[in-house]
Amino acid sequence: MNFLNKLQPKVIIAVALIVGTLMIVSAFIELKQSKEEIFHLLKEQSISLIESVTQSSINALNSSEEIENLIAERLFNNARLIRELDSLNILTKEKLIRIGKENSLYRINIFDKAGNRILSNRIPEPDHLHGEEDINRAKELEPILKEGLSEFIIGIKDAEFTEGQRFAVAVARSGKKGAIVINLDAKSFLEFRKRIGLGKIIRDLSDNHGVEYLALQDTAGILAAGTTVDTLNSIESDSFLYNALNNDNIYTRIHSYKNGEVFETIKRLVYNGEVIGLFRLGLSLDDVKTVEDRMMRRIIIISLVLAAIGIVVLSVIFTTQNLRSVSNEFKKFKTFTSVVLANMGDAVIVVDGKKIITLFNKSSEKLFKTKSDEVLNNEIRHLSQDISENFDSFIHSEKEFLDDFMIGTNINNERKYLLLNFTRNKTVEPEKDSYTIVIKDITDAKKMEEEAKRKEKLSAMGELASGVAHEIRNPINAIGMIAQRLDREFKVENDKEEFHNITKLLRDEVTRINKIITQFLGYAKPLTLQVKDVNSKEFFDDLFRLFVEQARIKNVKFNKLSQEDFLIKLDPELLKQSLINLIQNALDAAEKEGIVELDYNLNNNQLVIEVNDNGPGIPDELKKKIFDLYFTTKNEGTGIGLSVAQKIISEHNGTIEVFSEAGKSTKFKITLPQT
Repeated sequence: MNFLNKLQPKVIIAVALIVGTLMIVSAFIELKQSKEEIFHLLKEQSISLIESVTQSSINALNSSEEIENLIAERLFNNARLIRELDSLNILTKEKLIRIGKENSLYRINIFDKAGNRILSNRIPEPDHLHGEEDINRAKELEPILKEGLSEFIIGIKDAEFTEGQRFAVAVARSGKKGAIVINLDAKSFLEFRKRIGLGKIIRDLSDNHGVEYLALQDTAGILAAGTTVDTLNSIESDSFLYNALNNDNIYTRIHSYKNGEVFETIKRLVYNGEVIGLFRLGLSLDDVKTVEDRMMRRIIIISLVLAAIGIVVLSVIFTTQNLRSVSNEFKKFKTFTSVVLANMGDAVIVVDGKKIITLFNKSSEKLFKTKSDEVLNNEIRHLSQDISENFDSFIHSEKEFLDDFMIGTNINNERKYLLLNFTRNKTVEPEKDSYTIVIKDITDAKKMEEEAKRKEKLSAMGELASGVAHEIRNPINAIGMIAQRLDREFKVENDKEEFHNITKLLRDEVTRINKIITQFLGYAKPLTLQVKDVNSKEFFDDLFRLFVEQARIKNVKFNKLSQEDFLIKLDPELLKQSLINLIQNALDAAEKEGIVELDYNLNNNQLVIEVNDNGPGIPDELKKKIFDLYFTTKNEGTGIGLSVAQKIISEHNGTIEVFSEAGKSTKFKITLPQT
């Protein structure tokens, strides 16, 4: 204080002004640096967000296209079958009606080569205003009738005489006699496409805090946008947008929007080599401006306080406050775009250059069944070795991105099929580069595809069994009768015993073939379910008692894990037949002192049944064959048990899955809907 007292007032004022000026200048510099860091973070997070949006959009388009292809292929298969029946001249209206009901087809129309409808499965409705007589589709069927195509997809079209839309295909009739058109009600498909489409993705993301707008735009105008978007400047009038439309780079800028400014990120959407348009993502700068305004106010306050009570003491206090404020705002901006990513439908993981996980959204938690706190700041290899290996390959490839790379992996002892998308997020400083991994779980779609193939194979095998059995049984019976007559009526002078042995062997083989034919016919015969309410505990207790003694004799531990008591809807006799096959196989597979377990539970209106054994397991190359008719690895097996079990479960609209690890264990899991 004595030192200060000795200083002249002019010196004190000069020192105070210099210090105050230095503090103000330093505050402005700090403000500038803070804004630069915030904008850098905003740019990095917005790039990750728009990459994720782009990839999710491509995934949605792929899903929609794949489903449409599956529907078209199903319709083509039905149309080709009808063409074969048509070529035999055995089609009638009643047969078309039956085929339509069995295959869930809305309309089957047969047209002559002039385009006139000559046969249909249509049943006139009492309230139908239009009779639909004299229908001619020559214009619509020109690709077949005039251009010579064998088949083509008509696609989605409006129903002409009723409300709604239809999805249709057409095939040429045999002998160029005209065309066959099949369609189905497209309502479910269109609703599904809306639920996963671009518009849904854009609207959901637009509702997140901090997002001013998200839109997909081409040269003609806005293709899809959030609910808050009214208009955007056109691409042709903006050279910046026009340049972005013609290359794959990601662009950012400060852009004027609704009497304010936004941080805009732009990337074009390319699908199947075709440019769809530009994604434009506008993030709010309100928080940035709040920081800037707050900093300016505090600079003024610092100046006034320094002039009043001394700049030396208060400058330290206000500088500390300013730094703390900037730090808080910096953290806020660092997390707000992470919140957007965290709520995306697909699993999103952000990894830094050291392969450390820095972002793990809610969908990732759901997929991997683990909390983000348990994986953040850990290397990705601790999360999944399969994903880590593919990620390493991507890093070493030096590619900018890798789209739709499918892998199969085990997550928490459950087999999953995933679509991986890797994106490299480059920055000015290479050591700060990060990577975005977008993961789409396609396990359910994969299971549906495999189940559809399995049902198709069951149907084909059933038809084969029926046809072959009827064709073979009569001549085989005739051979048996001839062998019997030869043994009884034909007298031989020499080698009588050998003659009788040969005829006996022939009769025995005829009997064995007849047994196989009977199994064929039993398998091919359609099942009629007698569904009723059954007490779960009584049903599984009865099933358990059937095998207790056999397990004891074989020295195998047989356990029923569940004692739950509730009502279930099923055909008890047929399902018991199916489960007997599975349990018998498990007992056969279990070695001495082995373990077989039967478990059941009710989960989300679905009855889940599991049969486990710790036998030698099933090799991977045999898993896809075990449900094939007459495939068996047992010396005395018939190869029909699992096929029949699968057919019974399929008739219940259920699924059966096998999980097996060679040399360790096997689990059969049955899921039956209860609604």
